[in-house]
Amino acid sequence: MKRNVRLRLLHAVGATSLGPIITAIIQLVSVPVFLHFWGPKLYGEWLVLSAVPVYLGFTDFGFGSVAGNDMTMQVARGEKDAALEVFQSVWVLTTAVSVSFTLLVAIGLWAIPFERWLKVTLLSRGQVSLILCVLCIYVLLDMQWTVIAAGFRCDGNYAIGTLLGNFVRFGTNASSIIVLAFHATPLLVALTLVIARLLGNWTCQLVLRRKSPWLHYGHHHARLRVIRKLFSPAIAYMALSAGNSFLYQGMTIVVSAVLGPVAVVVFSTTRTLTRFAYQMVDMITNSIWAELSTAFGSGNWLLARKIHRYACQASLVLSSVAILFLILFGDRIYGYWTHYKVAIDHSLFHILLFEVLANSFWFTSSVVPLACNRHERQAVVYVAVTGLSLPVAYLLLPRLGLAGAGISLLLADLCMISYVLPRSLALLHDNMREFALALLRPPSLRASTLGIVD
Repeated sequence: MKRNVRLRLLHAVGATSLGPIITAIIQLVSVPVFLHFWGPKLYGEWLVLSAVPVYLGFTDFGFGSVAGNDMTMQVARGEKDAALEVFQSVWVLTTAVSVSFTLLVAIGLWAIPFERWLKVTLLSRGQVSLILCVLCIYVLLDMQWTVIAAGFRCDGNYAIGTLLGNFVRFGTNASSIIVLAFHATPLLVALTLVIARLLGNWTCQLVLRRKSPWLHYGHHHARLRVIRKLFSPAIAYMALSAGNSFLYQGMTIVVSAVLGPVAVVVFSTTRTLTRFAYQMVDMITNSIWAELSTAFGSGNWLLARKIHRYACQASLVLSSVAILFLILFGDRIYGYWTHYKVAIDHSLFHILLFEVLANSFWFTSSVVPLACNRHERQAVVYVAVTGLSLPVAYLLLPRLGLAGAGISLLLADLCMISYVLPRSLALLHDNMREFALALLRPPSLRASTLGIVD
């Protein structure tokens, strides 16, 4: 059993570590390619349009993600029949809602003048409506992935699911870059994304059925009581996603509204570069999520505490190393990356580096309440903090330029530190003193590979 936990963690880290590499490849290639074929103006409008449909992802109400937590805890207790009920119930709900909202969005897009609201000038109203409609379909297909991922995660196959998800993501983005190289229009790029995502989901479903035959699609095991049980944590998870959109897509829209599409390109590329450090933290967090759910399901508090402590320590070390690397080489990388077509905003760049460090203090710890579906309060705090970050940025941008957006993001992370860490320690029956000592203690190979599974 101990060996199985250790192997699963190692495999999870290995599969998840591929994510930042793929993200880096996509971003390093896509940004200069888009700038070369479309120029800063059209690329900036594409970034703005791409940010809008992300809000449609909230229509699964977070059920796919909380279902993965619930199914993992049930399988840890040997309750596969209950896990199957959750799987089919959430799949039926997600599919029904997706189809309904697709129809509503298609109608609404033709009635709302998005091109004027978003200051899009190079694309006509009809083009904007078609592009947004296709991108909405892409987001809805992406929602189906949350159900597929829950199936892989609950049965000890998180590493396989993550690996497949990374390959699909790479293939989807690579396809869009390839068609762009043949001078594709924004609409054709959006259509390519949808086709690639559809093929990727179908392939992953086949692999899931082969790995976990008991976890099959259908509606015979779907139960309304399951949806009712998951409703509260699902809405809370949706709220967390809303907070993320406030920070990222929402901030992009605010920057566009105040400073215009060209400023969006500077802001987006600078934040993408600094989030190289964040990818290290995200890798650790995703790797431990499934094992924390399993530990909670089996009541193994010692294992849960050790996973949390080592994960936080690793996140701080990795993010610090990544930030140091960016301080030394970030300016040069940015120039080569954008072919010097976009000038880096140094004030924004340095503020965002501090923001990444602040984020690493709380983001890894935040997975604790998420893993056991007890994140309702955390969601309320996060939405309040991130929601306030947008008007703060709106007020600061005219006075400070893009640095105002960076300051707003940094303040949001500092607020989250004060709430998340005490909450996670309470759920783990841990205390601040022992946790701090564990962070300061030099890591050892034995502690990280054997002690964690005692």
